[in-house]
Amino acid sequence: MIDFHAAAQHFATADPVLAAAFESYLKKSPTPRIITKAESHEYAFHLYSSIISQQISTKAAAKIQERFLALLGDPYDPANVLQHDIDMLRSVGLSGQKAGYIRSIAELTSDGTVRIDHLDQLSEQEIISELTKIKGVGVWTAEMFLMFTLGRPDVFSVGDLGLHNAVKKMYGKPDLTKKELEAMSLGWAPHRTATSLVLWDSLDNAPNA
Repeated sequence: MIDFHAAAQHFATADPVLAAAFESYLKKSPTPRIITKAESHEYAFHLYSSIISQQISTKAAAKIQERFLALLGDPYDPANVLQHDIDMLRSVGLSGQKAGYIRSIAELTSDGTVRIDHLDQLSEQEIISELTKIKGVGVWTAEMFLMFTLGRPDVFSVGDLGLHNAVKKMYGKPDLTKKELEAMSLGWAPHRTATSLVLWDSLDNAPNA
């Protein structure tokens, strides 16, 4: 469970910068976003959604996903993806590359190459290792899966540009390196997912996940 109020209490004594950020966030959103763990049969669809959302606006991603769902019918059955070739998937607005990635997810999760149904039983690193076997699913996508699909409370994506920019701005560190950010983020455990959401919110820059 991702508990913003517990995180705010923790940072009240541990980190005054984040304490102020959480206070501002909770004033604006006294009932913070609740992230519930998805059912295992929904996991592949969440990965499709992440692929669709990569590098495009939230509005464009929503439109493509609407068309994608209309094409597929039941998005939870990989057979419904695999019966559509690349050109058919492209017809909803996907690039050829993204269409290939989505078919790869369906193929590898349905033939057992990637055992997706038991992911919630694994550690964060084991989940990242399993998911990144799929072409098109990198570490960032796996980290978003941990946060938004499995609701893991202590995940921070050091490679996320929005998080990097938010920390630079919030802490007044314009030259912050990725290595320095990683070291800082370790000190935010065990509330790194809540911290990520507050940081994204500070830039109005939440990921399309």
